[in-house]
Amino acid sequence: MSAIERIELSRARLRSAMQPPPALPASEPSGVLAWFERLKDQPSIAVIIDALQSWWSRHPIRPLVQMATEATNAVARPIAAHNPVALVVAAGLFGIVFAWSRPWRWALKPALFAGLLPQLVSRVVSNLPLESWLAAFGSTAPGPRPPTEPRRTSP
Repeated sequence: MSAIERIELSRARLRSAMQPPPALPASEPSGVLAWFERLKDQPSIAVIIDALQSWWSRHPIRPLVQMATEATNAVARPIAAHNPVALVVAAGLFGIVFAWSRPWRWALKPALFAGLLPQLVSRVVSNLPLESWLAAFGSTAPGPRPPTEPRRTSP
């Protein structure tokens, strides 16, 4: 092979290596996405998932979480590409600090989830047909009492 042919072959290899991986077809989600889509096909679970997504879309901490996610990706991707061991060590140190600080004791306050339960209940109530509500109330309501014989008192 001549030098020009080797250069062209090298360039072709570089071009193929730099191409992004082929995207999966949109009609066939795989892994967790496929499981999540099958889960959303269940009517009762779809209502709950819809309510959770609606709640999260209006949650006041959502923009902060999105910004932190983008910042973490911007910092972690180059580190992972150049030095994955440092990223693993940093993740381990973060895990130690996280466990030591015990944020679940102070971060999971009822105020954070105050709007979730009423919204979830209202979504479930609005999506159920009227017949199911009538059947549920009918099963818990006391029925007619059987007639009882009058008490006889002795004279």
